[in-house]
Amino acid sequence: MEHRLHYQLIASVLAFAGVAALAGPLPPPAAAIRQFPLDERTVYHIAIGRDVPTTLMFPSALTAIEGANVSGSAEAPAPVLLAYTPGQHFFSVRALEPGAKGAVNVVWKGRTFVIRFQDSAAPFGSVTFIEENFAGRARAPQKRLTPENLLGLLDQAKGFSLVAQQYPEAVRQIEHVTPGNVCFYRDFQVTVEEVFRFDPEDTLIFRVRLENHGETELHYLPQRLAARVGLNVYYPAIVDASGIVPAKATTTAYFAITGTPTGGRANLSVKNAFSIVVSRVDRDAKLIVPE
Repeated sequence: MEHRLHYQLIASVLAFAGVAALAGPLPPPAAAIRQFPLDERTVYHIAIGRDVPTTLMFPSALTAIEGANVSGSAEAPAPVLLAYTPGQHFFSVRALEPGAKGAVNVVWKGRTFVIRFQDSAAPFGSVTFIEENFAGRARAPQKRLTPENLLGLLDQAKGFSLVAQQYPEAVRQIEHVTPGNVCFYRDFQVTVEEVFRFDPEDTLIFRVRLENHGETELHYLPQRLAARVGLNVYYPAIVDASGIVPAKATTTAYFAITGTPTGGRANLSVKNAFSIVVSRVDRDAKLIVPE
């Protein structure tokens, strides 16, 4: 009985091995998506691979990157390849040889962060560094974002399409929709072209298109652009808009809303039906004309 069971086990193992051989090699493990709080007292150990890039994202533009055993050219003699464009908030790395190791010190907002890279069979796909105060894990009131933080988010929204094409892992943490709903006014209309959500910062960024059907210039107050959800109106924390739409022309505006007026989290979904509020200005009378 024991011998028969032993032979049956061997046969089962051999049969399984045969099926596995026919099925081919197992696929490599899926690239991991990681998120770490920013702490200059921590040394970050990042697993990288030879066949896939690892993209590291910071909340806003970097000041500088200093590296060891890393190079910006695949032809340079360094174990780790680093791709970075000055002024961007992210960079990507990839191992160029088995067992590759490298290191960088990243300077951001006057603080230095130490990062170590190691070639691994299970590399990280993307790593997002967040400020702990804005992590949003709790419902407690959060600190207000600084203008620099908001400008960084605005830059990420503007560059979303290009980055999504070249580094899809870098934008995985950003919710993005293209609603296309239209808000009609007397002689112009506003189309909500894109809405982005940055969850750790509890911030929505809108890209809207203003179309002037009139025969004269349209003047509006950029700082009074707002998003309405039901009975609630949310005014912007930052705006990138000209305030003018030429006659028979179209312009684009960006604005961001973040948190609640009292400093808490609004937790607004990008799936809301947003109406865009525009405060038009009578240029000659210098009065706001209700729309």
